[in-house]
Amino acid sequence: MSTHGRETRFAPPYGGPLPQSRRKILGAGVVLAVSLAVAALIVAILALTQEPPPAASAAAPPNPQGPTTDADHKLCQAIAPLMKENDDRSNAFLGTGEPGSPEQDAALPKFVTDTQDWARRTQQVLDANANPPRLLTRTLQRYVDDMQLFVASVRPGPGTKYDEAAWTDSIVAYGGPLAICQALGVQW
Repeated sequence: MSTHGRETRFAPPYGGPLPQSRRKILGAGVVLAVSLAVAALIVAILALTQEPPPAASAAAPPNPQGPTTDADHKLCQAIAPLMKENDDRSNAFLGTGEPGSPEQDAALPKFVTDTQDWARRTQQVLDANANPPRLLTRTLQRYVDDMQLFVASVRPGPGTKYDEAAWTDSIVAYGGPLAICQALGVQW
């Protein structure tokens, strides 16, 4: 298009095709971001599942047993097998390959249905142990919700920034039940 002897060029509209070089950079960025998220998940799980160092007996005040601590301990015991099952399933899925690989795409439908089943069963345990409301119940609810949201939107092919964000958010929420239950002596 020419305006008074000058040529004016318009960029493609939002959502239009990107030049090949920008698609390659964008693809590499997505792969890098997903790889970093997977690595962060693995490191976080490994770091959080290690035995904490023994606390100095003289410096640590006794842990008071009260209604919330008792309720947390009971809930931790109830969810421990479910959380281990979820860890094993998630790690097996991550071990199938890179996001978008044929192996991971083939494993995705089973991961989705198994995660939905896990979320249903975990929600039942949470509902039965939700009173009084407390940090453990809120963070466990958030984790269950995050996993359901992740599997509701994930599709075969390379991951999206939304998949990565949902997965990362679930890792943050997972830290609540893990830290609280470990502090109460319940491991998975």
